[in-house]
Amino acid sequence: MTTFGITLLLVAIIITGCISTAIAQTNRRIPCVRIEATVMAPAEKAFNYIVPISLPHIFKRYKKLPAVIKTDESEKWNKQGLSRTVYFEDGSTAKESLLTVIPDQSFSYKIENFTSQLRFLAKRVDGEWKFTDIGNGQTRIEWTYKIFPKHFIARGIINLFLIRDVRQLLENALMIIKADLDPI
Repeated sequence: MTTFGITLLLVAIIITGCISTAIAQTNRRIPCVRIEATVMAPAEKAFNYIVPISLPHIFKRYKKLPAVIKTDESEKWNKQGLSRTVYFEDGSTAKESLLTVIPDQSFSYKIENFTSQLRFLAKRVDGEWKFTDIGNGQTRIEWTYKIFPKHFIARGIINLFLIRDVRQLLENALMIIKADLDPI
């Protein structure tokens, strides 16, 4: 077999492997990231700090995921039904809306109307935060991020190329929050 033939065979094996991985990962209907942290703060304090938090403070650039540079809310971000535009450093935007707010327990939101390349892959992103008082002035925080793909090919691309970076972006944001809430 010639060098060209061996190279062609290796490329075919690699492509087949990548396609198989993408298809296997598309079996997960909605790509999801769930992260947790425990903070040294009562649930009320953690909740009241996180719900209206400044997005540019916690969302820094991670690899190809741009940082948030500003939002346009006109009032404190803590009531169900509020919406705001989120502006990213690459010039793109998205609309974020608060869906539920249960004081000291949980809140949820959706992000949609992406102007970035994500508009080709995702219909929307749903986020949810849960706060559990575990005693001794500590709160367990659980943050879930669901990316609703536009179609099965988008689901494969999200699972194969995007979800790990999204996880790290959220973990970085939660580390900043934890550092803000935990006493020195």
